[in-house]
Amino acid sequence: MKSNSRNCSDDEADILQREKLIRDVRVQFEKKFHFQPIPSETELPPVNTLYRYPASAVPRLQEQKRRLNAVKSRLNDFEISDWHQHTRKRSSLLPILNELRYRIRAEFVTQAFAKLYECVSAYELVETELDQLYSVHLCEAPGAFVTGLNHYIRLNCRPKTRWSWFACTLNPYYEGNCHGNMIPDDRFIRHTLDSWCFGVDGTGDIMVRENRDAIIERSKQWPAVHFVTADGSIDCLNVPEEQEERVAMLHAAEATLALSILAPGGHFILKMFTLFEHSSVSLLFLLNHCFDELHVFKPCTSKPGNSEVYLIAKRYRKPAGIEPYLDVMFSNLNNSASQMFDPTAIPEAFLDQLHACGSQFVQWQTEVIESNIRFYDVSDPNEEERLIAFKQTIMEMFFTHYRIKPIRATERIVVGKNVAGGININQKESFGTYNERVQSTEIASSWVDQYRALRDRLDHVTLTHSALYPRAQLEDPPSGFGPQYSLRRELSFAVGKQVERVKNSNYALIKHLRLLNDTIDLYRTIVKPGSPIPKDKLAPLVQKNVISIDIRSYPSITNVDRHEKQLYHTIVRTILQQAQQSGETPFGTAGHNRNNELIVENWLLLTRFSVGLLYLLKMYVFETLELLSPTRIAFRDLRSDGITSLLALNDAFGSACCSASALPGTSKSILALVPNSSPLNGHYKYGIINYNNALCLIYCATLLSEMEKLSVTDS
Repeated sequence: MKSNSRNCSDDEADILQREKLIRDVRVQFEKKFHFQPIPSETELPPVNTLYRYPASAVPRLQEQKRRLNAVKSRLNDFEISDWHQHTRKRSSLLPILNELRYRIRAEFVTQAFAKLYECVSAYELVETELDQLYSVHLCEAPGAFVTGLNHYIRLNCRPKTRWSWFACTLNPYYEGNCHGNMIPDDRFIRHTLDSWCFGVDGTGDIMVRENRDAIIERSKQWPAVHFVTADGSIDCLNVPEEQEERVAMLHAAEATLALSILAPGGHFILKMFTLFEHSSVSLLFLLNHCFDELHVFKPCTSKPGNSEVYLIAKRYRKPAGIEPYLDVMFSNLNNSASQMFDPTAIPEAFLDQLHACGSQFVQWQTEVIESNIRFYDVSDPNEEERLIAFKQTIMEMFFTHYRIKPIRATERIVVGKNVAGGININQKESFGTYNERVQSTEIASSWVDQYRALRDRLDHVTLTHSALYPRAQLEDPPSGFGPQYSLRRELSFAVGKQVERVKNSNYALIKHLRLLNDTIDLYRTIVKPGSPIPKDKLAPLVQKNVISIDIRSYPSITNVDRHEKQLYHTIVRTILQQAQQSGETPFGTAGHNRNNELIVENWLLLTRFSVGLLYLLKMYVFETLELLSPTRIAFRDLRSDGITSLLALNDAFGSACCSASALPGTSKSILALVPNSSPLNGHYKYGIINYNNALCLIYCATLLSEMEKLSVTDS
């Protein structure tokens, strides 16, 4: 009898445990808050009252912020890569993503794919009976919101529903964009470039008015915009307590743009984080006015320990007089000293709702953080067993809840290619604890400390440096190149804002580029400002057939675009002079000289412009290219039509420069000579990356050695 009683007790315990597990799983799908709608006849506060009041905090929301930051601060001494590994192990996301990738075989599956699918499904944001659907996707890189929406449309809309979309994002090809503010993954973008809008200046920055206007203008090609998503963020790893303030301007820009292009009745998804500051209070109050429904939602595929939430705004009212509102908002994006609304215009009832919303989401987040801390570096068989059951249950519930099935391969956006199979060479990396990262910026106050830190980084990168596709060489031909190609067909000039400094590149690893930029910054502080380098030292040095860039003068280049155009003209002029001396003409050769050679030393190929120039010289002007050493590139043997091709390039480039200079707005320049696809083909790209990585380290070593000499001289 005792044995039977014990068995019954165990069974009851198992049932209770299972019921609790299911309750815990269901909570993951119900992290929601619904704001009470404002009557549609309610008018917005007068536009002339906007931004007339100094920024002020809501005390009870600030108390929520302090409570959350107190829990977050307990993470300050955890090594970040170890912590991420620990939370990934506990996360239920990976089983869901694996199912989407390998059973559903969805297109370009990332966490964003799953989050978008959840938002659209949970709130029915797609009108399934429409014959034609139009959507715009802001801050969209790498593109998984788009592929997630496509999957939903193919499963839930009419078979004949036609869907048109375009997206914008910080341009991953624009080298002046800061790496920390964008996602440098172009695996989907490169196959769908015609559907991306990077604005008039080519940066993709929606906080620039001419780019905002370009997106609005492009949206007018359609009769209506039914759906807008905005998934923007900024890297706040080293200032987590300031995340909301740091992204406030971006969120305001996304919202003003969405409200400018959405048709009445349309829906809007906006990624946000905590909702404690006056900027968030004002933005949510505005959206509550402008839409029939406003929800805050944390998808179960959003990392449960972070502050990420999605605002779901349904059925746009497009209230009268909204256009001047949006124009004033955009003009005040940088105005952090004032708040949008008179504090007395925001009802206390709305603040009550916001406080209740914040309390619930803070509780959910802190529970996860505290649980993760409790089980950090702890082996608990019972917890591991619970996690396995939890992950399996949430995965099953996800697919039951949202009814996701495979779609036909022909229904993908990019047909016939595995977009996700490419390599994202510049994934973000983080190391050390938060306290260590803060201390490293505070301690290295003297240039000697900074110099030593850079030396250590250089040694580390040099020792751990390995080539991508080691067999890839600069000499490799781009794949697919054939007789169908010609110089005139390949020329495609991209115009945009001048690149003053290379902050990211598709042709170098970001850790090498950051090391180079940090070395240059220190070098500039050490070289005496009273002794500027003469301009002739900044220009490429030409000695017969050798063009050389002085590494020690490179930090004095304050505008990379001007430097590259100067190098371009130097290369063209040197080739023409050589050809003239050897009897080469555009119409043939007096006595064909196969020994024409041009050598370029210390040429960093970090921009689309420089890589395109190298490509054109290699494919249309010279017969062969050889890497003589890590710093010297040799072009040999003019092609029979090489001078003709060079002159055609130069004429077309000159015309393009004239057209660019005549464009309105900020000063524009030629950013690229050929489409991205030309130099990106085959192993050729990896040959360029390996060359640049090695040369960046040589630049750093040379500049650090020069600093050491200067320190000895000064002492």
